[in-house]
Amino acid sequence: MSGVLIYDNHGNFADDLPFVYRVRLIEVEQGWQNVVKKLITNAQDPNQALISEKAASKSGKQIYVYNEMKFASRSEIRIAQELETRKFLFFPLPLGVRADTGNFYNDHREVDFLICQDSVWGILEVSYHPDRYEKDSEKDSWFKRSGILCIQHYSAERCYDFSKEVIDEFLIILAKHRR
Repeated sequence: MSGVLIYDNHGNFADDLPFVYRVRLIEVEQGWQNVVKKLITNAQDPNQALISEKAASKSGKQIYVYNEMKFASRSEIRIAQELETRKFLFFPLPLGVRADTGNFYNDHREVDFLICQDSVWGILEVSYHPDRYEKDSEKDSWFKRSGILCIQHYSAERCYDFSKEVIDEFLIILAKHRR
């Protein structure tokens, strides 16, 4: 047994319950490998930018696509291009989930970029909402409680016009979080 205790219907410990397996093979169509390959290659619903897409559709805005990734702004694309140039591991608009409450809107958060440098993880946010201090602060705290301590916000204008300098600064700050 692998650390799991099993009890019968009367609350008595049962250490030798029989296991019965029933397996039914499904009928597959000829050429099923090509069907699966096509589904994977032409996937339309990646698990990326889910919250941004919903917000954009509610407000009548568009989502931008660059290099098969979705972005909420052209400023985010500039940051992605700079990260690609430097060959860093990054995740644009990833959905973070921590099931604290059972409520989708409280348990799911999306950041602009999750970036890894030398085994240290940080979040870079492209801020284009000047009046969102409380919401951004709450979201930052949510991620910090999970151990991502480096969270930096940069204005959308700065990210668009000076993406190289933004990434330089972010990486210096991220390096200070190395343990």
